[in-house]
Amino acid sequence: MVKINEKAFNEIVEKYHLNIKNNEYFIEALTHSSYANEHSLKSNERIEFLGDAVLGLLVAEYLYESFPNIHEGKMTKIRASYVCEDANAGYCRKMGIDKLILLGHGEELSGGRSRPAVLNDAFEAFLGAVYLSGGLIEVKKILAKVVFPEISENDAKPFVDYKSQLQEYIQAESRVSLKYRLDDVQGPPHKRIFTISAVHDGISLGTGVGSSKKDAEQMAAKEALEKMVKK
Repeated sequence: MVKINEKAFNEIVEKYHLNIKNNEYFIEALTHSSYANEHSLKSNERIEFLGDAVLGLLVAEYLYESFPNIHEGKMTKIRASYVCEDANAGYCRKMGIDKLILLGHGEELSGGRSRPAVLNDAFEAFLGAVYLSGGLIEVKKILAKVVFPEISENDAKPFVDYKSQLQEYIQAESRVSLKYRLDDVQGPPHKRIFTISAVHDGISLGTGVGSSKKDAEQMAAKEALEKMVKK
């Protein structure tokens, strides 16, 4: 019978005061496809699909209730910033879900436990399991501590999506796609500082620094737009 790390699982349950059980939903949620293939089990892909929908719904509800003066387009952009692969991978690490993921031997050896796509899926699948076991109210307990504070802290001010603005400008002027290049990473694992450049046709248009890749990309896009205005 497959078992997950009970000690680590119970720590999450206690930390977030969850009224749930360690049942088959969580085994499914934490089973990566590589482990599922090796042991003839059901992977977390279906329950991740459910968790993704639950996460999107509750973040949308939070934005609607917390930011009454912002329009639908801005809410969509804010949600996209905080419900995405990089963000979800960070939430997964913060909760300690990464320690619970059941990975196949090859996936483990190749660094799958730190891969953003794997962590993103595990986080959403875990939320799906919480929903099936305890309902929306239990999922909200997690988001209230892990996701919502990030949005409150960073988006109380008007949200400007510089990346989208720059993308629209580039698409109107050129067929060459815009790319973001990681130039430097400094600091300890829990406090990284990223330096990223917005690059078009081999030319750096702007460089940004931030505590996450998405923040650094936004700052790079902002600098690029400011340079274009000056020209």
